[in-house]
Amino acid sequence: MQAFSIGRLAKLANVSIDTIRFYEKAGLLAADFRRPSGFREYSQLNLKQLRFIRRGRLLGFSLEEISELLALDSAHDAATTVVQQKLRVIDGKIDELKRWRTHLVEFLDAPTTAEPGRQSILNCFSEESAEAETGVPDARPLHESAKRL
Repeated sequence: MQAFSIGRLAKLANVSIDTIRFYEKAGLLAADFRRPSGFREYSQLNLKQLRFIRRGRLLGFSLEEISELLALDSAHDAATTVVQQKLRVIDGKIDELKRWRTHLVEFLDAPTTAEPGRQSILNCFSEESAEAETGVPDARPLHESAKRL
């Protein structure tokens, strides 16, 4: 078994030592072993956990959500339900990003000779403007170039 010091673990996971200590205090990560000198030793599993935590944070998951997922690592049936819920959240974020992309494409494709004020970047992301056009909040039809996603 390969053991890492906290500094080596931080370097391998591309985080700071303070970040590792923070995750330990939050209960998301625990050193596998303490030397008689008191220094912590971390395993390959700790590295995987730390990378998982870091990736989850980058994707917008809260520490509580990450903690739930880590706790479910060994409980497949319970994990399935939580993972399905997380997938719905991710799908919602993807849909929102696609809408933003569509609005940006529409803004770029708008004729520059349009009447002043008609094509404001603020209108591109206005839920009110989408609702006024379709009767449904933020349900504007996809622009042709955005349908290729």
